[in-house]
Amino acid sequence: MTWTMRSSVCPHRQRGAVLVIGLIFLAVLSLLGVAAYTTATLEERMSGNTRERLRSFEAAEASLRDCESVLTAVAGLPDFSQNTGGYYTAPPANAAQWFESINWTHDAAVRVLATPLSDVARQPRCIIERVHDIQIRPAGGELQPMETLTVYRVTAVGYGANANTIAQVQSTYVRP
Repeated sequence: MTWTMRSSVCPHRQRGAVLVIGLIFLAVLSLLGVAAYTTATLEERMSGNTRERLRSFEAAEASLRDCESVLTAVAGLPDFSQNTGGYYTAPPANAAQWFESINWTHDAAVRVLATPLSDVARQPRCIIERVHDIQIRPAGGELQPMETLTVYRVTAVGYGANANTIAQVQSTYVRP
């Protein structure tokens, strides 16, 4: 009688379970990688949009300050009766206002910022509307004569590096 030694693992009983588990593990890791890439791309786009919005807002603020500097000048004010070049007399309150109806891309209708800004698609621009005059009594008492103050509405538009990114800011300015 001869004894032969048999192997404990039979080749015909192998089913490849390790291969299937490895492929499942690889698929899960691939999905995690794609999700991480998608998230990173989305965050990068969001930060770019935020940067564009801030760039356009800062450009609008610079233009607003430029128009306000026209009103702070001690020398004569520009002619508001012509309703052009960025200087307008405001229509009645129930009518469409100039800042709502003018063509902001037409340089002759607005005041374009004198010092060009870099990294913007279009230079920021502003308009000044002479709204109305108001009468106030100075703090010195009732015997003081009334003082006339003029109210102006200053509206500015700024653009980002993309011309579709637009910010509009507005202020009210009172001047004697």
